[in-house]
Amino acid sequence: MNFSTLAKRSLAYFKRTNLAVILGVATAVAVLAGALLVGDSVRASLRDLALARLGKTDLLIASQGFFRERLADDLQSHEKFAASFNAACPLIAIEGLVTHSDSNARAGKVAVYGVDERFWKFHGSTIQPPEDNDVLLSAALASELNAKPGETIILRIEKPSAIPIESLHSRKEDLGHTIRLTMREALPAGASRNFGGEFSLRPQQGAVRAIFLPLKKLQRNIEQDGKANAILLSAKNDQLPSNQQAVEDILKDKFTLADLGLKLRPAENPPSISLESDSAVISDVLAEKAKAAAGKLNLQTASFLTYLANTIRVNGKEVPYSLITATDELWARNGNVDQSSQPPGQPRGLILNDWAARDLGAKPGDDVTLDYYVWKEEGRLDIKQATIKLERIVPIQGLAADRNLAPEYPGISNAKSLADWDPPFPVDLSRVRKVDEEYWDKYRTTPKAFLSLAEGQKLWATRYGKLTSIRIYLGAKERTFVVPPSGGSASSNIPPKGGTTNVTTNATNAEGTKQSFEQELRASLNPIEMGLSVQSVKLQSLQASRGATDFGEYFAYFSFFLVISALLLTTLFFKLGIEQRLREIGLLRAIGFSTRQIRSLFLREGLLLSVIGSLAGLLGAVAYGWLMMFGLRTWWVGAVGTTQLRLHVSPQSLLIGLIAGVVTALLCIWLTLRSLRKASPRSLLSGSIDAALNAGDGVGSSAFRRLFRQSKRPPKGGTTTVGGYRWTFLFGLFGVALLASSKFIGQTGAFFGAGTLLLVAVLFFWSAWLKRDKRATIHGHGIAPILRMGFRNAAIRPGRSVLCIALIASAAFIIVSVDAFRRDDKAGSLDPKSGTGGYPLIAESLLPIVHDPNGQQGREELALTDDQIKKTGVKTHRKRRQIFVFGFFFRKFSIFELKN
Repeated sequence: MNFSTLAKRSLAYFKRTNLAVILGVATAVAVLAGALLVGDSVRASLRDLALARLGKTDLLIASQGFFRERLADDLQSHEKFAASFNAACPLIAIEGLVTHSDSNARAGKVAVYGVDERFWKFHGSTIQPPEDNDVLLSAALASELNAKPGETIILRIEKPSAIPIESLHSRKEDLGHTIRLTMREALPAGASRNFGGEFSLRPQQGAVRAIFLPLKKLQRNIEQDGKANAILLSAKNDQLPSNQQAVEDILKDKFTLADLGLKLRPAENPPSISLESDSAVISDVLAEKAKAAAGKLNLQTASFLTYLANTIRVNGKEVPYSLITATDELWARNGNVDQSSQPPGQPRGLILNDWAARDLGAKPGDDVTLDYYVWKEEGRLDIKQATIKLERIVPIQGLAADRNLAPEYPGISNAKSLADWDPPFPVDLSRVRKVDEEYWDKYRTTPKAFLSLAEGQKLWATRYGKLTSIRIYLGAKERTFVVPPSGGSASSNIPPKGGTTNVTTNATNAEGTKQSFEQELRASLNPIEMGLSVQSVKLQSLQASRGATDFGEYFAYFSFFLVISALLLTTLFFKLGIEQRLREIGLLRAIGFSTRQIRSLFLREGLLLSVIGSLAGLLGAVAYGWLMMFGLRTWWVGAVGTTQLRLHVSPQSLLIGLIAGVVTALLCIWLTLRSLRKASPRSLLSGSIDAALNAGDGVGSSAFRRLFRQSKRPPKGGTTTVGGYRWTFLFGLFGVALLASSKFIGQTGAFFGAGTLLLVAVLFFWSAWLKRDKRATIHGHGIAPILRMGFRNAAIRPGRSVLCIALIASAAFIIVSVDAFRRDDKAGSLDPKSGTGGYPLIAESLLPIVHDPNGQQGREELALTDDQIKKTGVKTHRKRRQIFVFGFFFRKFSIFELKN
């Protein structure tokens, strides 16, 4: 008889035990490999979903504002574009609130896309683009609104504005715009012809709620004709980092100042060009770049900051609503500062034009008080005052007569009269006099007063910038221009008394100088630093598809006790098989088989059983993975936020599970046989596991004994039980110490660390208790002797009993731990120290929250006055009702909470 024959007969003879071993291995492999398949499937499904939603989009050019729609064509005309990219498509991408007209059902944070035929062609779709008032809805949005083709859809969006909303001149009322549309059809996901229903530039796993309307219509409604805020790019290869750099290089060659919201317009007194921004404020970075560009062309610049004063008051008389310009130009004389009327080192005073001085009866040396609005960051309008000495009076000539010193202010610059003013801040038109209207008719936005630039910036500078315009004079550095002191006269070409004018620029080269400056300024600006951005949306979506949770690890942890249970059962079945074959082992030892040969025989049998079990487990792994994926897209859809999950069978995960099952099974066999290596053949032939284990010397130090604590009983007075209690005390002490240090290592770490140590201490206690040498006679009747009999039976195999206790205790520990970290939202919602901060209600606004929600005006704007709150049925207490706004004010989607 050879080893192979012996192994086959042994497997057949102990077929029931071997079948149990195979099932144990199969279960362990099925759970382990299945958990890995779940992770692979979730990642692959989310990856496919992300790519499907992007379509042909690889890169995105986006802007904080709007740029020319023709920029997409300019990019495609670049000689380097065709080498790396297929196409570019402009569109408008914003967010809005959609309402179903008939049912009044609404959906917030809907992706709104203004597209035309280029969008569908870009993605290779044959769908007919929406026209006129037609609109296309994604399937998820149509389902949420229960909207049908032909029904009316109301879209509400935020009105875009280049002017920062905390600026005094930004519109803070009527921030939204409403568009009535007709639903043409819903775009189902997954159909190539109807691509677009699931189009999303923002990585997300949930259902996409999107609405598509004609680009031209959206441009008209938001007053951005010929403009877009996004360009889609389709790359020819997957080299995303290099493609992104290529786009940035092309963009630097093709952008214009208009794409950055900048403009150059001609100005006079003297001839110059004025650099202005759509935001009405020039940033410090732009100002520095502009001055450096002018310096390279040997051109001189001048800086201006214009602001509106509610009142200019002198000696009890006042002039309402006047523009004031801060600049150093009125003191410039031959390139130097005129010190004739001001002591050195003293701050400069105020200059009034002769109209304002005459109306106020002011004279040099009088105190001039300025009242002006300032918008506070907390969301309220405040009135500030400044008192400045009147330094001199100038005629309305030259620079003092320039009505272009003020930028285009909505509701002010285009008004025909002061009575027609519609500014974004309160004005009292009853203060406007006939002479004020006459000044507006004749001089429009010409400033009535001037300050030094430093003084004006101290009063009106914002975090967005300290200037409203920069003048680039179309002459050489020697250009000088002054407005004379009181009593003098000036013009753009007649030198005042004591002053000079030397304008060297003429009309023939003015346009050339403008173009030279524009080119020089463009060369110094980086569009990426000035508001445009190039985003690798494909790479971002692929990274986001991996998710913050590794579902492979998550389900491996989730299945941990199933795997441990299967392995423990496998180990116990192997031990049971060994116990049944003790006489066989003893006989083989008696007839001359060495311990190594016997171990080799059993390892061969175990290898065969583990391979069979692992192969069977692979089928179970596929079934387990499918079941988990079904649960993730149905019962636990909230964990991943999408139902678009499918099983992806990965050979790598199956191979890992198979190898792990085989190795683990062989390790269990090796440890079991190692415990019998010093047992004598006679003790093995007796068929008693205790006799076999007690027969060898040094068995107490075996690996099997150390792992499972199933060993021979020590003689009375031995040290095994005492050692067990010693370990119980040490682990318990460490656990209590770790629990006491929770302030230093955190509650979570202390809880699990201390819990694990205390669990180990308890296991050592039961191991020692079951191995104690006390054998009292059981007598009596009732439940007590039955319980003692049960404990006596558990002590027969203490190692096996401790294994069972460890398994059940560990499972209970995890269940209790999960429940212990569950937060009771109702109990802690009003506690300021809770995770919610004591704010049980949360609301989200599509439009910016501009007014302080804790002030009266802010509450009225948000319908949060006492009467309005009572109508909602919300019980509140006046002293505890507070509103906290997250982050900064004026964000596009401000979030606020109500504290009851």
